Amino acid sequence: STAPKSCAVNSVSSPSGTMELSSFNINNGFAEGIVRGLRSGFLGPEEYRRFAQCDNLEDLRSALDDTDYAGFMQDEPSPIPVSSVEIKARQRLAEDFKYLRGQGVQPLHKFMEFITIDKMIDNVMALLQGTVNGKPPKELLAKVDPLGYFEEMKTIPSMGVDSGYDDIYKTILIDTPVGPYFEEFLRTIGSEEGKSMAEVGTILSETDLELMKNVMKKAWLEDFYSFTQGLGGTTAEVMGHILRMEADFRTMMITLNALNTPLASQANQGERNKLYPSFGYLYPEGTAKLEKAWNEGTVRAALESCGAAKHVQLFDQVKAFYDAESRGKDGANKSIEDLIYVELGYLYELAFEQQMNYAVFYAFVKLKEQEIRNLRWISNMIVMNRKDQADEIVPIFAPRGA
Repeated sequence: STAPKSCAVNSVSSPSGTMELSSFNINNGFAEGIVRGLRSGFLGPEEYRRFAQCDNLEDLRSALDDTDYAGFMQDEPSPIPVSSVEIKARQRLAEDFKYLRGQGVQPLHKFMEFITIDKMIDNVMALLQGTVNGKPPKELLAKVDPLGYFEEMKTIPSMGVDSGYDDIYKTILIDTPVGPYFEEFLRTIGSEEGKSMAEVGTILSETDLELMKNVMKKAWLEDFYSFTQGLGGTTAEVMGHILRMEADFRTMMITLNALNTPLASQANQGERNKLYPSFGYLYPEGTAKLEKAWNEGTVRAALESCGAAKHVQLFDQVKAFYDAESRGKDGANKSIEDLIYVELGYLYELAFEQQMNYAVFYAFVKLKEQEIRNLRWISNMIVMNRKDQADEIVPIFAPRGA
């Protein structure tokens, strides 16, 4: 296990409700069979090697025709922009996910809704940021993630934000699946500043959008974790481990990205600390120590004192990236996000080894998103004529040691 030993004593106890294995196939066997079948469609090492030899994105489109992505860019005029590769790939994923979701019954349907809410939050925040920056509505809506699309978001770019986001929240978001997470954000920020929920406009207009997004993501992650633990059985076990590791990695990302910024100072640590999830293998002991960390040394000491060997190993691999003097030098080009993509990829792959549980649906989406990041990276390297770096991707279901 990659979990820190001394921190794991506070993990959630066994839930009372269990998902009966005998009835799992009756309700979910067909959907699980489909998603396991889709596993064979992931791009392999041979395909990636072939993509890296392409001279332009038209060649890449032809190479993709021999994979499960066949025909997904057939209507794209030349020259094909990199953004089209990603957008079309995301549309394909959204179509597969929609079909899968249509085969599920409760509580699988609710489980899959949580996956879409994560993307809804991303979409709403991207639309708000783009609207603030004065981007055209058509351009903004063309870039939303189709997995997190909901009808009400179309009106966000056409609404004025000069006086804050009050109207957007009260007329659009409050009755959507992301509404509860906006409410949680308002409670979190409002209570700290002595404002009531009635002062929505003031709270929203005075808050940085990135902070807003992180508070909402934290609330979503905690909510999803609570839901999976309530399901019991293998789903609670496998998803519990995945989400606890995601919570730990989120805590590490927030801590490291705050280094060498005002958020690491003692005066502003409160802003950073409220973004830490309230569960995980690091929580509460490791989290409490990280809340006081302000530089590379104190971050490492906090992780080490908690027995988080895996976390310390990851930190040691990237600490040069966060050292202002070392950044840009050889060996200092990997961020914590780069390593976390690899670590989580392993976890998502392992979810396919367990039978009769919902984790495989979450893992499928996450691995497909990594595959899309791989395609975006390769597309950029082709366009930039740096094909020698096209193999710097995170392979999926690749033979270990290859």
